[in-house]
Amino acid sequence: MKPAMKIFIGLIAAVGVIRFVLTMAGVSNDVVKYASMTVIIMAGSLYFGFVSSTHKQRLKAAYLLILPYMLVEVAALSFTWATGRPTIFHAPEYSMGFGIVVHTLGHLAGGLTWEPLMVFVVMEIVWAIAAAGRWVRAHAIG
Repeated sequence: MKPAMKIFIGLIAAVGVIRFVLTMAGVSNDVVKYASMTVIIMAGSLYFGFVSSTHKQRLKAAYLLILPYMLVEVAALSFTWATGRPTIFHAPEYSMGFGIVVHTLGHLAGGLTWEPLMVFVVMEIVWAIAAAGRWVRAHAIG
């Protein structure tokens, strides 16, 4: 595994833990929401979209970026499910009206299927734009 991937995985997990600690400490969801794993995942998507040379590498990177997110989400949702104690992870603005059971299982299923595929699509778009830019520079007249 590339050192950059290890850094992104560590950052995603660390921010997730910070998010959980803040919500457990009673910090308002309006503040806790800024501890965003999604922001780090999107930064990783841009980075790996540029530096990964094959579709397979980008797909693997997408799964690796989602893995720590999914683990934190499912663990935090499971905590809420088991204890009944509310957290930002199951706040109304993030649960889309689903109960805790469906929300938790949805993250587990989504983390293995559509979530990494959506990250992969973002990486593919970044790669395509970068490749087009390289092609234009290589074929520019003058």
